[in-house]
Amino acid sequence: MDHTIWRKRLNNRNDMAARITHLTRGNDADDAFENLWKILVDKKLNGSGNSGFINGERKAVCLQELPLSAIAENLRYEEILSDKIRYSPFGVRFHKMFIYNKGGRPVIYENKEIMKKLLPENEYWRIVDLDLTDPESFVDWTHEREWRVPEELSFGYSNIEVIVKDSGYYRKLVKRCIETERTDILVGIHGIITLDSVYS
Repeated sequence: MDHTIWRKRLNNRNDMAARITHLTRGNDADDAFENLWKILVDKKLNGSGNSGFINGERKAVCLQELPLSAIAENLRYEEILSDKIRYSPFGVRFHKMFIYNKGGRPVIYENKEIMKKLLPENEYWRIVDLDLTDPESFVDWTHEREWRVPEELSFGYSNIEVIVKDSGYYRKLVKRCIETERTDILVGIHGIITLDSVYS
């Protein structure tokens, strides 16, 4: 199918997305905002290693192929029901083709020991453990529809949309760009999305 038909299919499905999202982490919202600022200034995402649940020796950048509504739902779930909040409502979004052309691929959800027998070691970064055998201890991250890019991900401002928590952080980002003479960020990016507008 050509690109036009592909885009029409995505545009008519509320469960699919043409953009892939990387969410930042932080001890609180201000800390996550500062992590986002560093990403914007550096124009780069550094890959996580074993401590970030990546299999093998190769680091990888983690992203989610989810519509904004599903990202908001996942964040709300973690905020209300989970004892450990892994992501914050700050991040950057990329077009799926950009990530694909940077070597990004969907992860492979499967028992990691099985997959390690099937993949070469330099592809272990694509494995995300899936184990539903023990009803008392399910391992299931399929709701994230994760993609990964090996090593690191460099980008230009024209490649991204920025996600912030709410209008307060929207204003904070604009003010920071002006005060630090980094209006090139504001001019270059596709836009700024406030996630609180998606929640409501």
